[in-house]
Amino acid sequence: MFGWGLPAGALLGGLLGSWLFLAGSGSGSKWKGPKLNITGTQYAIQAGETLTIMCSGEVVHSWSLPEGLNKDSKRLNIIPYTCGRNGRQFCSSLTLNRAQANDTGYYSCKYPLSSSVRKKTVSTIYVFINDTHSPFIKLHRDLPEMIRMVDGQELIIPCRVTAPDIPVTLKKIPGEIFNPDGKTIIWDSTKGFVIPNATYKFIGLFSCETVMDGHEYSTKYLTYRLTNEILSVQLNASRPVKLLKGGSLILNCTVTAAWNTRVRMTWSYPGETNKRGIITPSIKQRNNEPNVFYSILVVDKVHDIDKGQYICNVKSGPSVRSVNATVHIYDKAFITLKHRRKNDLDVISGKRSYRLSMKVKAFPAPEVVWLKDGLPAAEMCARYIIKGYSLTIKHVAEEDAGNYTILLSTPQWNLHKNLTVTLRINVKPQIYEKVSSLPGPNLHQLGSKQILTCVVYGIPQPTVQWIWHPCQQNRSRTRSDFCSYPEGSFILKSGSTTGNRIESIKQRTAIIEGKNKTASILTVAESRSSGIYSCIASNKLGSDERHISYFVTDIPNGFHINLKKRPVEGGSLVLSCLANKFLYKDITWLLPRTVNNQTRIRKAATKEYSIDLTITIKNVSLDYSGTYICRARNIYTGEEVLQKKDVTVRAQEAPYLLRNLTDQVVNTSHSVTLECLVHGVPKPQISWFKNKEEIQQESGIILGPGSKSLLIERAQENDAGRYQCVATNLKGTVESSSYVTIQDLVRSGAAERNSECEQW
Repeated sequence: MFGWGLPAGALLGGLLGSWLFLAGSGSGSKWKGPKLNITGTQYAIQAGETLTIMCSGEVVHSWSLPEGLNKDSKRLNIIPYTCGRNGRQFCSSLTLNRAQANDTGYYSCKYPLSSSVRKKTVSTIYVFINDTHSPFIKLHRDLPEMIRMVDGQELIIPCRVTAPDIPVTLKKIPGEIFNPDGKTIIWDSTKGFVIPNATYKFIGLFSCETVMDGHEYSTKYLTYRLTNEILSVQLNASRPVKLLKGGSLILNCTVTAAWNTRVRMTWSYPGETNKRGIITPSIKQRNNEPNVFYSILVVDKVHDIDKGQYICNVKSGPSVRSVNATVHIYDKAFITLKHRRKNDLDVISGKRSYRLSMKVKAFPAPEVVWLKDGLPAAEMCARYIIKGYSLTIKHVAEEDAGNYTILLSTPQWNLHKNLTVTLRINVKPQIYEKVSSLPGPNLHQLGSKQILTCVVYGIPQPTVQWIWHPCQQNRSRTRSDFCSYPEGSFILKSGSTTGNRIESIKQRTAIIEGKNKTASILTVAESRSSGIYSCIASNKLGSDERHISYFVTDIPNGFHINLKKRPVEGGSLVLSCLANKFLYKDITWLLPRTVNNQTRIRKAATKEYSIDLTITIKNVSLDYSGTYICRARNIYTGEEVLQKKDVTVRAQEAPYLLRNLTDQVVNTSHSVTLECLVHGVPKPQISWFKNKEEIQQESGIILGPGSKSLLIERAQENDAGRYQCVATNLKGTVESSSYVTIQDLVRSGAAERNSECEQW
């Protein structure tokens, strides 16, 4: 060791002088700063041994020691002296006897900060005092050392050891082990465990552990995070604060802060310079919950000088918050009451809430009572909520209309005030029975008289207007609704002839279900045009509409099958399917299976009111009897609708007489009537003959429908003869005859008289 541990003496002087000489001296020295006799950054000795360190430099220097070593320790001896050639350098020796484990640390020789030497000013070495019975420099068994942690900054868990090669494990109690990886966790025997970028994971109770000679050693550290998080700042008083002269002002400023946050609370107020207030701070700490800090300011017997703004200022590190209240001082109690808007108020029925309020200035706060039409409002309805000087009506309804009065009173000062406001409830127009119970439009028979009614309600009472929207006549059948885009709009009045002639439009009012409702009645004199009637009810709040589809049909019920005549075997069957064109589409025939391909279906014909799909079946047989079905689709419901027709084909029958002709005697100038009553299938063709000559209709001779009857007007003698009816069909012929005698009454009377004369 070159005798560095000896005190000043012959050996020390000789060797030191030799060493200093070799190192150089005076101004010609090449040293850059204080120099230690021990090279390197670390040095280790055993506990109980003597540590000797020598320092030499160009100026006077001093020593810096580990925190566990007191400079006044009797085991420590530091001797300064001059050295070098001509004694122009400065040296010192540090001797530590009976070295202990907690003497481990940095030993530094340094120049003063004010030194004129601008080179290196300090030389340091870290010395380990190895104690096999005390591996840790500081041992915290029962009470852990507290370490503050800041997010994102370096954290050191200082479990330093007495020897550089002691293995140490870092555990987070209860059992998580953190292994050094050289990045997130670094082990340094001179510092402990270094976490360069600390996070919340490194908050808690940690233990540094090692094993030496079979014995376990551990030391504990508790990390905590000190924050500056102010959660809330509140004053107990309302804002502004109102007081009468001579009263006491008490303001309580309450601060809620995060668990590891400490705050500083101060007050700024008008009487601060005169120290008018007494401030009392307190704190309420709660485990694992935010801390609550209080600062109570009390000012007794307030005067005008105490009015103004009171500010509670809160600071925690860089975090600054404040809350304030304005204090008013009054000479005496008072109440002033005015309308906020006007005396009469309007509100819409159905509004979620409506607040009635007045302009009130009063102190002290008066008692408040609200009346509705002279009765306590709060007792009348649970929807009335009184808060402060306001009355809130929840879910406004018509029955809320009326006179509302606010009563304010301060009995101890004999102060009383009241004010009334009128509330009107307005109702947007409503049309009842807007939706028909029947799907699709209403069908009205061609030429019929119809009455349309629109019942409305609203406040103010709505006006009602009728409008006609005619359907477009030339719409493409690809559109399902012929009246989707009506042609124009026409305002209707009594006597209007646009579309259908309007006979009258009348209005009647009546109390229905406790409400004054209006019924507008439109009378259609004659149904001719299809379209949409719109009933529009309006008042200042808006309008409501009802649209009534008005479709005219020339078909009963809008859908019908027509059999032109009953079919006969061998003849033709003609069926027509008729459907209203505004209500139906996709018309199709469904025929019995027995019908062959002799069926001819015409193309559907669209008429003014309906669609006609006709089928013709020729040369029908008895097998063609059955149910014939026409199918259509309702435009509005999309449902398929069926119409059925049971058809019976009649078998052919030869004609036969239901009653024979009889002979007749008719006076001249009278009429002769003959009837040929026959039956046959198909219906027989009837011909009339007189004396075997066919009779044709002419003046005085009239053939009835189907030639079933023969009428001879003002018969004369030449009309006498044998009359014959002949009925013929495919199955045969039948005939019947009658002899008609025409007698002249004049001639008959003369002959009788001549006969009587001859007898006389």
